[in-house]
Amino acid sequence: MPAFGPETPVLLPDVVEYSGAQRWLLWPALRYRVVAPLVYEDRLNMFQNAVLGLARSGYRDVAEISALLGLEPDLVALVRNDLRELFYLDERGSVTERGRAALRDGFIDPTRNVVTFVYQDPFTGTLWPASTIRPEDAPADWQRSDRVAIQLRTAGAPLRKSALPVQVLPDEESRQPAPGRSEIVEAVARGERARRRRSKARRLAVPPPDRVVSRVSMIGTGQPVWLPVVLRLRKGKADEETNISWEANSPFTGYPSTHLRRLVQTRAMRNQSLRECIEQFVGYHSEARLSEYERLDVAFRRHHTEMLELTFTTRLREHPDLVELLTLLERDFHRVKSNPANTALVGNIAHLSWQVHEAILRDVITRFPVASTEFDEARPAWQYYGECCRAIGLPFAQSNSLRAIDWKSLRKAFTTPVKATTPMLLAASVVSAAHGDSAHPVRQLACGNPRLIELLTNISGDRNEVVHGARVVLNREFGEIARHLARETTAAYLGVPTADRTRTTSHEAKSQAASAGG
Repeated sequence: MPAFGPETPVLLPDVVEYSGAQRWLLWPALRYRVVAPLVYEDRLNMFQNAVLGLARSGYRDVAEISALLGLEPDLVALVRNDLRELFYLDERGSVTERGRAALRDGFIDPTRNVVTFVYQDPFTGTLWPASTIRPEDAPADWQRSDRVAIQLRTAGAPLRKSALPVQVLPDEESRQPAPGRSEIVEAVARGERARRRRSKARRLAVPPPDRVVSRVSMIGTGQPVWLPVVLRLRKGKADEETNISWEANSPFTGYPSTHLRRLVQTRAMRNQSLRECIEQFVGYHSEARLSEYERLDVAFRRHHTEMLELTFTTRLREHPDLVELLTLLERDFHRVKSNPANTALVGNIAHLSWQVHEAILRDVITRFPVASTEFDEARPAWQYYGECCRAIGLPFAQSNSLRAIDWKSLRKAFTTPVKATTPMLLAASVVSAAHGDSAHPVRQLACGNPRLIELLTNISGDRNEVVHGARVVLNREFGEIARHLARETTAAYLGVPTADRTRTTSHEAKSQAASAGG
């Protein structure tokens, strides 16, 4: 696949507001040409569902149906006509096979297919909630590798904008699999509705059924393109709840995108040029890793730092990144305690908890590496992981989520930990612990957590959904487990005893009991 560079096309943005303070980025994406059904409405409305249900029960007379539902006969006749156009009712008013399928899952069959383009983020593998039928390219002048001038508007009224290209590492270009059919249906649906309404488009209420996704086909492979992304300062004061001082506007709608802002913010943690661009834009330079931490009240930060040092001793001062993450974790945890119904905050806890684990595990496999000559490659990798799990006190079944990691990926995780994906990181951590002594942080962590790999995999998955803007419904109990596991991992990493291990085990027992009772 071609690399992202000066020869990569730059997509012309559909909607841009050029006034006000701005910073322009060129965000990489893989563009796929697809044939997909166009979903306008994804659910039967209450009238369609009622009329269709009565028809399945044998009621076909308009007057009788209107009397049962308390509706005007003209409205019932109109609804029946709509159902006939969808081929859910036949000429006699009987329910067809398609109608029965719609009643089972409530999803309306699309009546039209479109040939369009969808866009995949190369860093996370998720699709943008957008699509373009006829994308246009913008002329670009690459002044140097980190600065590009984009030509916008028409030749008669030219406009040049200088943009920072967000580079993709060579190994990231081919790491993401092709998007799934359900993702494509959702991206096309949201893109079409956003284009028509010029506003944000909600997610589909339910996943599209097989009879819809089976109509998706992909034409060719993903082609690299640059998407112009505009960063804008938030008008007025920053939101005290989210600490947002800047917004990332979608090139497809022109509106601020939470999904896109999280992508930019997450990437800025590892991309120094992007981080400096944002810091210069918002008007201050910070040594903090996270902008949310920088915007916290100084007294609040000092108080929580002191409380964390009481738990983890002054050794925590040697790890400022952990201080920031744990402080933000405590902030959101105490907010959830006062407002248990706020599932968004529980999602933030999952996000921050995984960032703590990710930072620690990457450092652990760097400090405790295992040479490839130590691997027992005479057997399948998954079997080796299972035996390593047993060696550190975990059940063999905890290696199930590591089965996809082959020997090559394991070697890569040890040579370049910063680029390791979640399964690679967990596999390398287990192998490192199995070859380490009793003081190894992961070995200590495994002693009190028989479901360690499963919990970390679940937290990472929920963190990914939160970052990608998905609706994640998590309860307070899950937030407590994620928070205590992050604190326990920190304690094992620093070599400090903590009571969080017994608390985590207690919370797991409660959660399992609640699930069994449900």
